[in-house]
Amino acid sequence: MPGQDTLPTESDIVIIGGGIMGTSTAFFLSKETDLDITLIEKNKIGTGSTGDSSAILRHHYGDQEIYSKMAWWSHQFYRNFDDETGEVIAHEENPMVRFANEDTPGGTYAEAGYDVLFSLDIPVSWYEGDELLEQYPMISGVENYDFGISDDEAAYSDGADAANGFDRAARRNGATVITGTGVESITTDEGSVVGVETEDGDIACEKVVVAAGPWTPRLGETVDVDIPIAVTREQVLILDPPEDYKRDYPSLVPTTALPGGEWYIRPDFGDGILVATHHTDEEVDPDRYDKTPDEEIILELTEELGEMIPELRDAGIQGQYCGVYSTTPDHDFILDEVGPDGCYFACGFSGHGFKQAPAVGKIMTDLITTGSTSLIDGSFFSYDRFEKSAAGHGEVADNV
Repeated sequence: MPGQDTLPTESDIVIIGGGIMGTSTAFFLSKETDLDITLIEKNKIGTGSTGDSSAILRHHYGDQEIYSKMAWWSHQFYRNFDDETGEVIAHEENPMVRFANEDTPGGTYAEAGYDVLFSLDIPVSWYEGDELLEQYPMISGVENYDFGISDDEAAYSDGADAANGFDRAARRNGATVITGTGVESITTDEGSVVGVETEDGDIACEKVVVAAGPWTPRLGETVDVDIPIAVTREQVLILDPPEDYKRDYPSLVPTTALPGGEWYIRPDFGDGILVATHHTDEEVDPDRYDKTPDEEIILELTEELGEMIPELRDAGIQGQYCGVYSTTPDHDFILDEVGPDGCYFACGFSGHGFKQAPAVGKIMTDLITTGSTSLIDGSFFSYDRFEKSAAGHGEVADNV
């Protein structure tokens, strides 16, 4: 493994943040350009939101084709991570299913996602209500849904694993990576980026990429950019299913959430089952929040899961923790040059960024080097949508 690099006094580009987005961007920039690249992380690579990510790799996004395209492109990259980067990461196949009823918002969303995936030739299956019990026998009352949509090639990975893989690959490509050093501000002159101030010294640069997750708004303030992000606390349990359950259902559970989407489940590495809250309204300071799930939430999650899958009522708890989402008003990303010339933001991933990270790294590289990207319509992620409306695109009914 490469050792700790030395803080440079100058660099062509400084990337702030060593999570999955910062390391992906460092990898693609170091692979596709000859620029001098420095990534700075105040803690360790893959900590923060990336380390707490459920790392679900799914492609169903209702009628939002742009996300399905990005997720599929990114998933193919993750599947071939070894060939692309020279690093091996965790990857486990597990279909994601959306149970739904006709003539409901959830049903409309699920059906729209089926149509998008089918049109993109992404493997997807439609199960009628009377077929659901055969497919998902562990779920109580599953046959009472009108239909289920299976994102057949969904999977899950490990956020810290992937971020560290990107980090090592970027360093082999010549990027400098500094950990244990915080960036305090971005410096400008006559409307252009000229450097960053860190806890350990200044770095002169012409471009900066802010990929600092929940800390991004603080850095935006140093260049008079208001980043509309709410930081919310999410709670996660890792359950230990009974041995009989693991024997009867070796795949454990599908990745899913009940309509409404207050929480979701997926299998976890090592025969566990992850159950977590999703898009709570509890805003917190990312430096000061309770990282232990509330007893009330533990009881609520385990009770509701027990109603959904009765054979898990006796499951033990093998792990628990809390993380944060950095959520924009419309739950859509910001990938754009904002404020002074040379200042780029990759932020607002709203609890569904990990699955898009390779595409984000590629898009940011394209924006920095050519000003546009052919991967998707980059204007969808422009910052100026919030100048036109504080709600941006408007909130989307997404539940995993």
